[in-house]
Amino acid sequence: MNQLVVAALGGALMLSACATTVNDPEPAAGGPTTVDVTNVPVGAEPALESGEPIEGGVIVDANTPETTVALTGSASDLLPEMAIEMSRLSELVVQSEGDDEALETIVQIWDRIRPEIAADRPELVNGIGTTVDMARTAVERTRPADADKAFKLLTDLVDQFTGDD
Repeated sequence: MNQLVVAALGGALMLSACATTVNDPEPAAGGPTTVDVTNVPVGAEPALESGEPIEGGVIVDANTPETTVALTGSASDLLPEMAIEMSRLSELVVQSEGDDEALETIVQIWDRIRPEIAADRPELVNGIGTTVDMARTAVERTRPADADKAFKLLTDLVDQFTGDD
């Protein structure tokens, strides 16, 4: 969780002893995570070390990744979604925009489906895991070619998983 949100929530909890109401609504799908700080007593306004903007009394975490995939379903459902994210990654790395979010989605999907793949098709676990590692390297080291290679390898592995050899 973003340090700003944790700090805001921690401060809000401390202020709750002063009868302050803190609303921590569920973030809208794809929307930023927010904490309502409009009920803070006078003189106890939050000081933001990071300089993040307060919009209308709400601290906005602009770094909250968008959720593009509901992480439910089987490996057969989620592997194609993982491949779609992987197909976008190279261009996102080149643009230096959105690549962290795409990588996070890839990692979340892999974490969700790994047990099923290990049970049903254990011979594919290392290969798919390698594509996730290559995607991570592509983002961390700004290497779009690694993202392209990961996508090509993942496409072959998805075909093997689904039986589309």
